[in-house]
Amino acid sequence: MKKLFLVTALVIFSFNAKAQDIEEKIKGGGFYAGANIGLPISGASDISTFNFGFDVAYLFELIDNLEVGPLLGYTHFIGDNYFGLDYDDVSFIPIAASARYYFADHKFFGGVDLGVGVNAAGDAKSGFYARPKFGYNLGALSLIASFQSISGGTDYRNNGTYYYRSYSSFTSVNFGVEFGF
Repeated sequence: MKKLFLVTALVIFSFNAKAQDIEEKIKGGGFYAGANIGLPISGASDISTFNFGFDVAYLFELIDNLEVGPLLGYTHFIGDNYFGLDYDDVSFIPIAASARYYFADHKFFGGVDLGVGVNAAGDAKSGFYARPKFGYNLGALSLIASFQSISGGTDYRNNGTYYYRSYSSFTSVNFGVEFGF
């Protein structure tokens, strides 16, 4: 009976200590706010000319050099004229989990945002959101290069009758800045 009590006590205390470590790391997290501009690529370049967006994230250090947390953003593709058809602007709200790993004394980092891109405006479908990124940390400011993909795609029709064109995703190459506080 004494052994069972001792083992139970050790398990409870070790779990409590681990929970306190996790709570400290979450409290030690930070907010990040970023803005970016981009050039649409692949099929998205046929129907849009420019992309811009911003996002906010709260990341906490899970293990040394690895930060994870939630991300919420906004991205907007500006419509283009393609073969005489005017395409509307398309907007998405990315809701994602974000992760980044720091290299070289927290100067360089690589990361990825994975989640869903919810259609906010335009003739597009909500879809899977992925954004691998690389950055250089300058302190409170970071420079970021990324590739953004939202797999929802879109279907366009010319007055609902003759012309039909389908796009499988909205993709862009983006460059931006991020402020950490």
